[in-house]
Amino acid sequence: MESPQYLHASSTDDLARMVTGLTEELWVLRDRVMLLERAVVDAGVLAADTVDELVPDQELAELLATERLRLIRRVLGAPLVDRV
Repeated sequence: MESPQYLHASSTDDLARMVTGLTEELWVLRDRVMLLERAVVDAGVLAADTVDELVPDQELAELLATERLRLIRRVLGAPLVDRV
């Protein structure tokens, strides 16, 4: 089976725009999480190291694993949609 080729000269700019867009979105999320963490620490709701030391229970661990797989399939599986 021949491997698909994704990076044609005409799609390189599109790929660069997608990576830039994803990086922008990632930064917005990181920025908001940092602000939220600071707000809950400053409000005395959590200690500064609570989030870093938190270990999810079984239910949350399963939810995180499910959501991680959904993201992986949605983002990294996108090129496979055309081949199915």
